[in-house]
Amino acid sequence: MPGGRLRMEKLVSLMLTGRLDPSKLITHRFEGIDKIEPALMLMKDKPRDVIKPVVTIKY
Repeated sequence: MPGGRLRMEKLVSLMLTGRLDPSKLITHRFEGIDKIEPALMLMKDKPRDVIKPVVTIKY
């Protein structure tokens, strides 16, 4: 699949139609803006069990 905008549009389309469930890719969850740095460090270190960390922020 090509990169960039076209790729993102296709991925979003798959998610909106229910053909792709992104929650299965999330391996680590962090809550709060103060957890961004640990999430980034996790991606930098890339342990074997990491697919995608997600940081959620409540307004």
